[in-house]
Amino acid sequence: MYFASLFSLLIHFMKILIIGPFPQPVFGVSLSNMVLKKGLTSRGFDVRVIDTATSTTIDSAQGAFSLRKLSFLKHYTRLYKVLSPDIIYCTTGQTFFGIIKYAPFVLLAKILNKSTIVHVKGGYIKASYENMSNLKRRISKFILKSYSKGIVLSSSLEPLLQDFLPPDKIFVQHNFIQDSLIISEDEVFKQKDLKAIRVIFLSNLIPEKGIYQLLEALDVLNSNNIPFQAKVAGHIPNGHQDLIEKMNNIKNLEYVGIVHDRAKIDLLSWGNVFCLPTYYSMEGQPISILEAMGFGNVIITTKHAGIPDICSDKNAVFVEKKDVQSIVNKLKGLSNNINKIEQICRFNLTEARKLYSEKSFIDGIIKIMKSE
Repeated sequence: MYFASLFSLLIHFMKILIIGPFPQPVFGVSLSNMVLKKGLTSRGFDVRVIDTATSTTIDSAQGAFSLRKLSFLKHYTRLYKVLSPDIIYCTTGQTFFGIIKYAPFVLLAKILNKSTIVHVKGGYIKASYENMSNLKRRISKFILKSYSKGIVLSSSLEPLLQDFLPPDKIFVQHNFIQDSLIISEDEVFKQKDLKAIRVIFLSNLIPEKGIYQLLEALDVLNSNNIPFQAKVAGHIPNGHQDLIEKMNNIKNLEYVGIVHDRAKIDLLSWGNVFCLPTYYSMEGQPISILEAMGFGNVIITTKHAGIPDICSDKNAVFVEKKDVQSIVNKLKGLSNNINKIEQICRFNLTEARKLYSEKSFIDGIIKIMKSE
């Protein structure tokens, strides 16, 4: 009892600095950092943040260097924030710039003998590293080896950090479904029609997420008189306004814009097939897939990045990357087997809510922070 009370007291005074992007804009990493801050604070940690977001919107060139990103330099005026925390937690980028911009924080923390954690929220960092020049590789390796521990999103992504950290310092922590989205199973299935396919796409509408291939596939379904309804949600980045016209010209499709809170709940409850035919180079483990599973949707996606660690033949249907006909064939197959849709929908809702709760995510991060 005494030790439990002492540990609780120590936790209460443990200081953590989170360095990474926070909303706005809302995307996987910023959402994760927001939820982590909230979860750690509610458990008694003293949490500080350095919000590294350089824009309030998402563009299709994430990861690429731009002059706008030089605004990151202003964050170095907050290097002093590294002095007091016990743990520094960074959600580093996956390109050379994404890695080195955190260098002053992690190197100062190392000099001060602080515990540092790098959380890689994608599957591209190793390929990016291997394509760098020798000099950039040496710099990146020096920085990444300076972290005490690393976290990846799934077991198949552990090799991403093996060039930089020993195996016993690389940990796996899956993403999560936000607590604020959860409604009862009965409420979900009241809104869900399981007699015909209802396709949803929920992501930032960058080409590499497969949105153009999906739209073309839906056009083919219309041409073949295969019944469906579809809704697309998400931010349209600069340079891709043609998507609006494309969506307006497809029968049985509605673009619903950017959705949050109740609108997002209603969309996920309305659908029964979630389609994300992604080939996005920065992809890790899309939170949107977990959310769709948690609301009882069949998943149509690709065997890309860490997706096969959360999707299998039990709960998903795989398509080939950049392959319109593959998407058409799988949607046709589901249209002809409505019983399979209901079976997978119910399985996904139960399993996803059990495995990918916000609590399990926060508890997992705390366990990693406490580990030697």
